[in-house]
Amino acid sequence: MLEHRRRPLCIAALAVAALTVAGGTSRTAQAADKTVISCAYSETYVFDNEDLTKKWWGGIKADFEKMHPDVTVQLVPIQGGYDDIVNKLSLLYRSPATAPDIAQMATPTVDRFASSGYLLPLDKYLAKTDWWKKFPPVIQAEGAWQGKTYSVNTGENDSMLYYNVELFKKAGLPVPWKPTSWNDILAAGRVIKAKLPGVVSIWILAGTGSGDNTVLMGVDTMLAGSSTPTIFDEKTQKWVVDSPGLREVFSFYHSVFSEGLGAKLSDLFSTSGVTAPVFMIPKNQIAITFGSNFYGGNWSKLVSTPYWPQAPQVAAVVPVPTVNGKAPNISTTIGGWDLAISATTKHPDLAFELLDFMMNKENQINAANWAGFVPADTDYVKDPSFINFAAPYNELSAVVLPDGVIEPPSGDYLVWSRGAQEATGALAQHPNTTVDQAIGILSDYVKNQLDPSQTEVLK
Repeated sequence: MLEHRRRPLCIAALAVAALTVAGGTSRTAQAADKTVISCAYSETYVFDNEDLTKKWWGGIKADFEKMHPDVTVQLVPIQGGYDDIVNKLSLLYRSPATAPDIAQMATPTVDRFASSGYLLPLDKYLAKTDWWKKFPPVIQAEGAWQGKTYSVNTGENDSMLYYNVELFKKAGLPVPWKPTSWNDILAAGRVIKAKLPGVVSIWILAGTGSGDNTVLMGVDTMLAGSSTPTIFDEKTQKWVVDSPGLREVFSFYHSVFSEGLGAKLSDLFSTSGVTAPVFMIPKNQIAITFGSNFYGGNWSKLVSTPYWPQAPQVAAVVPVPTVNGKAPNISTTIGGWDLAISATTKHPDLAFELLDFMMNKENQINAANWAGFVPADTDYVKDPSFINFAAPYNELSAVVLPDGVIEPPSGDYLVWSRGAQEATGALAQHPNTTVDQAIGILSDYVKNQLDPSQTEVLK
């Protein structure tokens, strides 16, 4: 699912003692004359359900141990949500005795662990693989910090527009629908509102209930297709709190909510807002949805949450266009999960061999299908076992992936993201909120949390 997808943020403290006992963490040890390689991963957040988590990681363990009878793969499952994973890894990395040899981590968090010296540079290993060179440059860059690569992506999420064919036909809108600008989306939403009262015309996340996923699937996805798609200015090393692009995005939000085209606040502001459309779209409750690639997989029979065999006929999908239709007219943010190796592992070669095994075609396509990911390998996304698992959704998600934009790899990004969440929340909750006021909310929040000198305005 999305990084992000289950996705939200807020940090809770965990006791180191309890953590060590519960996790049973031992970085790399010799036991019963076998080399032990530990793998820390999300047990309850990344895959679509715990059974699929156990199936994938259990399969990795069994297959690798069969290939290496002298090796034991020690699984270190981490329960809880996004922040629980970040916090537990932070605690585990504090000591070489507990640092996992391999860890699964969200792409936006790689830099904090790399900058702390916890991760092993992988460049010399990656140069010898067949799959790394088939990763789009934007995805290769996710695991980079100060010129070195510290992690590799094991599944991405991107965003697309879903539209309900049945509702479009009832409203007299053209099918297939091919929006080429943001105004096309608004125009269709207005027709839906006029012809089909009671239906959510345009679902786009707002507020803080879904954490950074609100921004990933909304503000950032649209900003990527705006006239100034910049969050962090690399030249000045400052956070952008006002720009023509941000104003275009907030103007779109203002239109959606001031015209009554958006969803109910109780749905948008809920912590389950990220996954709500998966259940609402089959009930013909939403006409147009800014949604993630993982929706289609959730409608497949394997996952069954909910199983919806009519999905390909009812829920069509198109790329999110840019603001004015600029080629290639694809707008999306991408984010997912990476695999990294501890800087203090006693067996770096063996650890990378295990990581390399996880990255083979079968394992990556299974991970994609079972977790709602898009494989990073440009060959894997063309395989029928991926495309047909959730057609037509998987195929389009692969098309838009190379044009995606990653969120800035900085811990301070979460401050900017929170400011954007607050701004969209105001636009949704108070429809009279102006674009200037929304910009002010974002700007004030970032300046208060960081420093005014760390922000800038783009003209």
